[in-house]
Amino acid sequence: MRYLFLRLLPKNLFSKLLGKLADLQLPSPLLVSFIQLYSRIYAVNLDEIKAPSLAKFKTFNDFFTRQLNPKSRPIDNDPDSVISPVDGKVAEFGEINNGLMIQTKGVYYSLTDLVGSKHAGLFKDGFFITLYLSPSDYHRIHAPISGRITEFSYFSGNLWPVNDFGVKHIGGLFSINERIVTALEGKSSSVGLVKVGATVVGKIKVEYSDLTSNSGEKTQLNLPVFPARLYQKGDEVGRFQLGSTVILLFEKDRFKPSDLRRGKTVKMGQPIGQC
Repeated sequence: MRYLFLRLLPKNLFSKLLGKLADLQLPSPLLVSFIQLYSRIYAVNLDEIKAPSLAKFKTFNDFFTRQLNPKSRPIDNDPDSVISPVDGKVAEFGEINNGLMIQTKGVYYSLTDLVGSKHAGLFKDGFFITLYLSPSDYHRIHAPISGRITEFSYFSGNLWPVNDFGVKHIGGLFSINERIVTALEGKSSSVGLVKVGATVVGKIKVEYSDLTSNSGEKTQLNLPVFPARLYQKGDEVGRFQLGSTVILLFEKDRFKPSDLRRGKTVKMGQPIGQC
């Protein structure tokens, strides 16, 4: 029944409408009360927020895409470390075998379907990590390594939920949902950063382009970033307006994971391995 409801729901339109509602400017007392209620329900740590008070937020999206006090997310300073680009939960990880990645136990999807043939060649037989962002998490996305961005790809698609239900019941979920794929070119290797849209994700925004997701167009775009943008590890590269999933991709034999476990909670800036 739940699957049928989601299948019939106009997910992209529904998500766009919710995104517009989240951008509405509300009277400050009403918005602050709503933020406080949301924070209690989802256990959001309001002490980490950079803004001096909740009254500084004009819309719910302002709060949802909030900046944090930099001291609350220290960046690991080992030059060889890879940091988590987001706050979230390790949903899956492992080697990419025969072009396939694990979505959940017994369910696989194609690397080529996820990122296109060009990027699939770069990460063939490599390693992946899937990070799920819950409604309670910080929703800005940061560079997992230092490097440059010279191009990116945008894939329009559906907006199925990426929670446990979606992962278990929607085959090829991440490769049929909207997504933005970026390769961050480091000194010795590249790291792929796949930002996946989901139900009620109004937009995915990136720092290196004005393009946003859920445009209503059926398209795949491969776009240059000119001039190339340089990022230090921990620099902001994008954000989700309402939650979703990030998939990290590593080249073959170029990544050594560190203490990864399914269900493990990670914070942005925390080391998750070495390149």
